Amino acid sequence: MVLPQGFFLLFFLLLLLPLTLNKLSLQHFFTNNSANITYMKKFLFALLSCLLVMSCDDGPTVVDYSKPNKDKEPSEPSNPDNSDLYGTLPILHTDGRWLCDENGNHVKLHGFWQTYTPWFNGGAWGENNWGGKDYEKCVAYNMRIIDEVLASGLKVDFMRMHMDPYWFISDGRGDAPVSQYFSAKLMKDYFEKVYLPIIKHCNSKGLYVVVRPYPCGEEKSDFLKYGDGFFTILEEMWEYFSTHKYIRNNADVMFELANEPVNIDASSDGGDRSKAVSRYMQHFINLIRENCRNIIWVPGLTWQQEYNSFVTYPLEGENLGFAVHCYPGWYGSDAEKSTGENGGNMGEGVGGGYESFQAGWNSSIAAAAELHPIMITEMDWASAKYNKTWGKSFTGVAGGTGFGANFKYIVDKCGNVSFITFTAPNDLALYPSMSQGGTVNYWNDPEACPWQIYHWYEEYAQGRVQPESAEYLKIGSKTPKINIASGTSRDLIVNAFNDKVVFPLQYGVELESANPSVVRVDGNKIIGVSEGETVVTARALGKETSCSVVVTSLFPVVKGVFDVNIWETGTLDENTRTFTTGKYGFAGWKFDGLDISTHKYIVVKLGDKTDFSCNPSFRLFDKGYWDGAAEYNITSTDEVKIDIASMKRSDGGSFNTKHVTIVGIWTLGGKPVQIDDVYFED
Repeated sequence: MVLPQGFFLLFFLLLLLPLTLNKLSLQHFFTNNSANITYMKKFLFALLSCLLVMSCDDGPTVVDYSKPNKDKEPSEPSNPDNSDLYGTLPILHTDGRWLCDENGNHVKLHGFWQTYTPWFNGGAWGENNWGGKDYEKCVAYNMRIIDEVLASGLKVDFMRMHMDPYWFISDGRGDAPVSQYFSAKLMKDYFEKVYLPIIKHCNSKGLYVVVRPYPCGEEKSDFLKYGDGFFTILEEMWEYFSTHKYIRNNADVMFELANEPVNIDASSDGGDRSKAVSRYMQHFINLIRENCRNIIWVPGLTWQQEYNSFVTYPLEGENLGFAVHCYPGWYGSDAEKSTGENGGNMGEGVGGGYESFQAGWNSSIAAAAELHPIMITEMDWASAKYNKTWGKSFTGVAGGTGFGANFKYIVDKCGNVSFITFTAPNDLALYPSMSQGGTVNYWNDPEACPWQIYHWYEEYAQGRVQPESAEYLKIGSKTPKINIASGTSRDLIVNAFNDKVVFPLQYGVELESANPSVVRVDGNKIIGVSEGETVVTARALGKETSCSVVVTSLFPVVKGVFDVNIWETGTLDENTRTFTTGKYGFAGWKFDGLDISTHKYIVVKLGDKTDFSCNPSFRLFDKGYWDGAAEYNITSTDEVKIDIASMKRSDGGSFNTKHVTIVGIWTLGGKPVQIDDVYFED
């Protein structure tokens, strides 16, 4: 039993009471002796005060929810490890690859963004320049836009908040180097005046906020360097944010460590960019973790496209995720026009449909997504004619061409991806009025992102990734026929359409092959059994559709079977059987475990159009792409005959000829390679 604090003082005074009464005779007590009366008044006041203290201690505790209360223990904590996090919204944390709520349920967030400068706000509250910081008008305008976005019916649960240099630059200039103009005093002052009121407004409206510092780099190159001026600025900003009385351990507010780093100085890490960026980000994770446990979203290099660095050099700490950017033309996706920021291993082409996009995602994001949850903090698409989006592409269908539908299919399939629409907030607010009517525009064009996003978000808000009914189904492919090689398999992606909205179906699809001896069905996969052609029918949501499937020889040089994007982004001309790879790229065929042990030789012949200066190398894999291969250089159009029984991996290990996963050709990149034939000889 715990006694209230006032009890002990009361007990002490009661012990003194007899002594006091003994000191004061009744005669003295009932006289008008002012000294005695004053003495008794003081005693009775002390006694009453003790009673009040005891009464207060015995009642409910008043908690100030404007800051964490580490002393408050929940009666039945659902997640004791996060007991020092608090918030007005469900408290989120990360658990391995998942973002979870307090009950362990997997959570995926869907949101929008805001930034707070006259330029990004269309001059709504000030001139489009670096002068005139009218913060009251800025806050009023952006709060109104938030309310209008929510009133428009967009089902969002988070907002990405951009920390723009506009408010933190001392002389009103945006020129680099930023450390010359950055003012910690202004940063703190305008955070309180601009950002904090909007954060609180969002939280009150049911929105989590992801706070993002302004764009990376001491110079305009977005080049990171450990210990430089921009590094110091980030230290000042994160030290301030992570100790702020409203933000510290407030689970309603999350952190995105930096925005779009492109490259990094790796000289202190032996030239290893992966090691350098992991060390850089770990520094800020450690800094923040000294102060709070808010969720941290970590960016990768190349405008937030490279994440294998963190697979090679894993980050340490809790409540971590990866902040990814994804635009048309990136990761091998389809684009009407390149953003010019593909870089790295993303290539510069406009993509090759679903297969290319999925391969790019797998090579850059998939491994990292097994470690931590993903939040895509920039993504949009629309035709360039609208001049509304950063990404220039069209919705298309999953499994075929286009960016939007393939994006949805890939992130839903990955399973642990939250994402944002980078549609301008003022345009989102206009959706209810602009999406009506028969004239096609940016808001009602089903090939642009607003129409799809509004409907997708509505399904997500209902706890679904797809609708419960459909007007019609469509199998995603570039042609009415799907090519598949004998002995290989692929997903047959079915799209459901409702009111011009495309929903790539993740579940509930039944496939049936008209000739299982040609094509066999296994779940949502079709498997090529023998050369020929048959019809596969798909049924879902009370509707059905079908397509023709052609099973080719084992090594055909046709789109949909021959993959030019296994590593890097390449091109293919089916008519001449000629391809190119990206830099140090690889193209070929993928299998679920092809048994070649019954054959004696595998023969490779290249054609006259081959430019051998790209050093083509024929390679076979029995595991993953990075697990070693049997390698054979090709220096002429003369055939290369490989003795299968004597195959060895380049690392000296034995090769499992009963489980071949990838076969193809590696090149330095950028030069044509013509495949004459690849076949077995016994």
